Amino acid sequence: MAQEGITSVQNPLVKRLHQLLERKGREAQGRFLIEGAHLVEEALKSGAEVTTILYDAERDMDAALRRELGNHAREVQVVAASDAVLAKLSETKSPQGIVAEVKRAERSWAEWMQEREATGDGKLLLLLDEIQDPGNLGTILRTAEAAGVDAVVLGKGCVDLYNGKVVRATMGALFRLPVFSRPLPEVADEWKERGGRLLVSTLHEKSISYDAADYAQQTAIVIGNEGRGVSRAMVDRADQLVHIPIYGRAESLNAAVAAGIFVYEAKKKLKDRLS
Repeated sequence: MAQEGITSVQNPLVKRLHQLLERKGREAQGRFLIEGAHLVEEALKSGAEVTTILYDAERDMDAALRRELGNHAREVQVVAASDAVLAKLSETKSPQGIVAEVKRAERSWAEWMQEREATGDGKLLLLLDEIQDPGNLGTILRTAEAAGVDAVVLGKGCVDLYNGKVVRATMGALFRLPVFSRPLPEVADEWKERGGRLLVSTLHEKSISYDAADYAQQTAIVIGNEGRGVSRAMVDRADQLVHIPIYGRAESLNAAVAAGIFVYEAKKKLKDRLS
């Protein structure tokens, strides 16, 4: 665990890490930045490949984080940095005094599906159709992990999974929950071929209330774009169209709130079926 100090924003390492604040840089390097002691600690605990940590030399490092770092199996470059350097690498108004570089985890969808089929696991999927708000996506992932969703699939048009606001909103769920980026129609077709059911959230004349839906043992729930809803291609593939009743005067629910209601209802029904 090498120790060194950086005070200049012109340092080559700082320049390279600064590129990770943009999607283009993240995709080119296959890495992303996380900020804050909690997120860095969660990344280490979850076994994510943390390669570099920069911390405020004047504040020192959080004690719990330092202990977790000491238990980490991989070599991590630890860098004491100035306020100016940390501000250069921060997206928040009040930098938290620590940032870390993490390698993106490349999971194979095909392997995951094969493993689930072999073990009989993987009974609840969440498919996201053009979710574009970073806060919504991060909150959905955090909620999905809490509800015991087996995996989340991001369709074309979704906000970048490694966007800083998304990562912060997950509160660490990103490091534990399998998340894939795949064409949703292909995923839906494969899921149905393997005996799964597809429930699509939409306000449609044929849709039924979410609590009346049939959550079979293998269920995939589709949540659509914040403004346009679910694409026609996914509606056409649905085994059941479902909605959440609106009892007040609001026109609709926030996408993250709707996703939470659906996945908890699905989990409840699945548990009742198995009990």
